[in-house]
Amino acid sequence: MKKLAIVFMLTALFACKKDNDDSLRYFEVGRSDIISEWRDTSFVVATSDPALLTEIAAQLQLPVDQRKIVNGALEPGYGGYNVNASHEFKWHFKEDDWKLGDVSAEIYDGRPYTDIDLNTDYWMDTIKRFSPWKYYIKREIQR
Repeated sequence: MKKLAIVFMLTALFACKKDNDDSLRYFEVGRSDIISEWRDTSFVVATSDPALLTEIAAQLQLPVDQRKIVNGALEPGYGGYNVNASHEFKWHFKEDDWKLGDVSAEIYDGRPYTDIDLNTDYWMDTIKRFSPWKYYIKREIQR
């Protein structure tokens, strides 16, 4: 019974890690054009990678049409932060396993709600990455 209690406490500790990780910084990823489905207008990513944070800071100084797209490994669940208003996404980018780029393969393009949330198993099991072409780092957000 004591071992079960310890396992439970450790599981709870690791489950809360993202919410208590002060080293992570959070960024809203916005869409560069108008779209009717509000849940597809933005999502949130997190990182503590110093090189990526430097690159993001430089990107935020550029006009929107010159900013790079995001490309990241998908993880199940919203990670405690991947939301758009009241909607919690069914996925998030694996922290520190995403980057910025100029292009990506078409198979990784899509929309956060209409494509990934509505087809989560397919994206998680088959595609495994997400790199939406019309999305860019919009701003840093505080949590």
